[in-house]
Amino acid sequence: MKIYNRDKLRKKIYRGILFILAAGIIMIMPIWNITQIEVENSSLYSNQEIIDASMLKNKHILSTSFKETKKSLLKLSYIKDASIKYIFPGKVVITLIEREALGYVPFMGTYLCLDESGQVIEQTSNERILLPVIQGLQFTEFKIGEALPIENEDNFSSSIEMINILKKYDYAEKVKSIDVYNLEQIHLYVNNLDVIIGNIGDFDKKLQWLMQAHEIYDMGVLDLSNINNGEAILSPIR
Repeated sequence: MKIYNRDKLRKKIYRGILFILAAGIIMIMPIWNITQIEVENSSLYSNQEIIDASMLKNKHILSTSFKETKKSLLKLSYIKDASIKYIFPGKVVITLIEREALGYVPFMGTYLCLDESGQVIEQTSNERILLPVIQGLQFTEFKIGEALPIENEDNFSSSIEMINILKKYDYAEKVKSIDVYNLEQIHLYVNNLDVIIGNIGDFDKKLQWLMQAHEIYDMGVLDLSNINNGEAILSPIR
């Protein structure tokens, strides 16, 4: 009886060793290497930029930490969140949520890109996205990833309201800059057209007048500050 039990135990051990060896051989096969990376919802970065930042290409799935991959992706300024999913064999799908930029603020020869909460997304010398440059905001310092300490907050609030209306009409990309230094004398600059908005009241209506005028003129001065009194004064430069 004891001999039988020993033989049975020995066979179980052999089978266990064979199973572990077989599993080890299977797991080191190239089929577990990540050979394909698919990127979803990336409009601000190229697929290659995301793939390079992930550092996943040709790595073995067992030597990969998706938690660390996500940390690497979140170091990119415009990435708000990311999810990574493995699909057998050898494919990874990276799905991104990008930050929504509001506009740029000039700072010492560079631009600070802000989101709607006023958080600084990045400092850059080139405008990655076609959005207005906001002139007239007062601040003395900033930190990437933190809200810009704007002294004239009402001016920033007006900027948010106007840019959201511009986006509603797909017109934000056409506006080079917005000057909100004086909230009673706001200016928009579209191509070489200086548009005097006055205050932010009825901005939706003023924008519709601007869009119609811009179809014909792209240079000069368009005064819409008294549009509620039926006055829209265009001084074109030919």
